[in-house]
Amino acid sequence: MRAKIIFAILSALFAFSAVNNVSAAPPRDNPTTYVVQSGDTLFTIAARYQTTVAALKKLNNLTSDTILVGQKLLVPSANNIAAARAYIVQPGDSLYAIAIKFGATPRALAELNGIANPNLIVVGQPLAIPGATAALKEGLAFEPQAARQGGTLFIQLARANLSAASLTYNDKIIPLTRAAGFFYALVGVSRCAKIGPSALAVTMTDSDAQTSSEKNSFAVSVTAFPVDYLTLPPAASAILNDSALVKRESDQVAAIVAQFTPARLWSGAFRQPVFGTVTEFFGTRRSYNGGPVGACGHEGTDFGMKLGDPVYADARGRVVFAQKTQVRGNLILIDHGLGVFSGFYHLSEINVPVGKMIEPGELIGKVGSTGLSTGPHLHWSMWVNGEYVDPMEWTRRVIP
Repeated sequence: MRAKIIFAILSALFAFSAVNNVSAAPPRDNPTTYVVQSGDTLFTIAARYQTTVAALKKLNNLTSDTILVGQKLLVPSANNIAAARAYIVQPGDSLYAIAIKFGATPRALAELNGIANPNLIVVGQPLAIPGATAALKEGLAFEPQAARQGGTLFIQLARANLSAASLTYNDKIIPLTRAAGFFYALVGVSRCAKIGPSALAVTMTDSDAQTSSEKNSFAVSVTAFPVDYLTLPPAASAILNDSALVKRESDQVAAIVAQFTPARLWSGAFRQPVFGTVTEFFGTRRSYNGGPVGACGHEGTDFGMKLGDPVYADARGRVVFAQKTQVRGNLILIDHGLGVFSGFYHLSEINVPVGKMIEPGELIGKVGSTGLSTGPHLHWSMWVNGEYVDPMEWTRRVIP
């Protein structure tokens, strides 16, 4: 048995021999494979993976914009990792302890080093440490380090003798959820958040009921949202111009998605509720009938669909709202736990009752054009602790 362990360590050291002076991670442009779906265009795929059409065409040696359903395309990896450095596992180490030491997460370390079982690391084993991740303070890690407007931030806190913790961001108190040896929370970054440092405060209670607080900050990076100029018919304009109605409905939705279910009901990445063509991206700034461009953009992602097309659940969760509204039309809201909600607007049919636990891929309704809508489409929104976030990010990234 001892010989096997020594052989495994020597093999790992040989494979890792170049880490000390070069990146142990794949190159930043190391691609992954995407299979073209019905309704996809190079533009929608580029937007989904935060790249450009030109980059996709160059990467795949394409001479035209034509792509076919089922075609395999190389796309920039959603898990790009910057230059890494080496660390040798010491006596008493665990993957969790190493992650906290370097301000990373156990998942990031496991994925970077190809570790299937995080409990199986041995003394002397070399590990690559993501160089782009740095701890803000001991035991506190953010993922990603720079959150974009409309993005979702994963925060992990590991301190000795903690019995409870919460954080305050934008005057909202967000509970931290206890996991195996640490606490974590999700923060939704506003689609119109100011660029630059964004402050938050962490409050901690130890096992002796002593409370302490500390201030931290993370960077908000700019997102290049497009601008769309829309002309609405008189009936739709009347709804939009009724500010009292719009506010009343928005307040009603906001009160629902501000709730916090202290359990994570979903697992893995979210799926798209439909696979039509994206006709309006999250965060798009809008001008209605020649008016000024709004400071905050589109609340979700729109898919151009046919009337009556099926709409499926994006992830596991509980239906908390399912009825007709004047602005959003027939509306379904699903609570996925930990302050995460998704919404489905303008439906022609609602096929699930309030209180039902929904599984991913389950039929929940049909595409329509009810409420403030100019034609059949699905509007898909997501909220994290009351803030609108880009739902497409949740299809590319496992959070948390």
